[in-house]
Amino acid sequence: MILVQKQNLLKIISYLFTRLAGAGFTLFLFFTYLFLASGFDMYKFVESISSRYIWVIIFGYGVICSMMIDFLQWKIPRINNRIKVLLYIAAGYAFFLIMGINVFAFIAGTIGALCSLLFYFGTYLSDHSKGTKFAFAILVPLFFIILLNVDFTEKVKWNEVRDDSSYTASFEYFNGKHEIPIKVQAGQTAIISIEFINQNGGGHGYHVLNEKDKLVGMTEVQEGTMKVTAEDTGVYRVVVKGDDIRGSFTVEWKMCETN
Repeated sequence: MILVQKQNLLKIISYLFTRLAGAGFTLFLFFTYLFLASGFDMYKFVESISSRYIWVIIFGYGVICSMMIDFLQWKIPRINNRIKVLLYIAAGYAFFLIMGINVFAFIAGTIGALCSLLFYFGTYLSDHSKGTKFAFAILVPLFFIILLNVDFTEKVKWNEVRDDSSYTASFEYFNGKHEIPIKVQAGQTAIISIEFINQNGGGHGYHVLNEKDKLVGMTEVQEGTMKVTAEDTGVYRVVVKGDDIRGSFTVEWKMCETN
């Protein structure tokens, strides 16, 4: 009896690993495409794979749909592998079409359907190879998780000056992000001004994060000047981003009490 229970448990674990391997296989191919699309820019690549949305769709929605399709095939013997493929395609479209039927949903659904087929093919490969199953279920996701914790920002000839209410940096090359911490008391409003001097046409931008790494809403006061109202006391971070840019930027801030 105990032996049978252990065998059943091993079958369940093996089945779950097969589903995770399908997700890992899809993740690997999709992220490979994003890496090529980024022009081999590691910072841009890591930024693109940091979206929780992608991970939730593949490892959440994808795994659940795959298990539901297997359940239907088990309950309805008439569902052969051809119909199973059609169910995977339908699942890929369904996620986006339920948000509304339009051109964008159809295009996104087509990509979703392609990813669903990759998911199915990944489960097929892992069913026939324990090594493939382990690699895509464990090693591939772990590799990308490690990448997410590496900062690939590049700075060349970076010179900075900071005082109590301003920060200035000049550089020959900047690709990535730079964080400027600002302590704000609960209820205070921080008026933040940013001026960029762009010498080569590179891209740039900025946003503000709180101590929980969540985006903080900003209200435009005038061009280049925003205000942020702090809900909690803490160190807020102005995150300045550069995209292959040469030049300099200055960030200035002042605090005022919220009326």
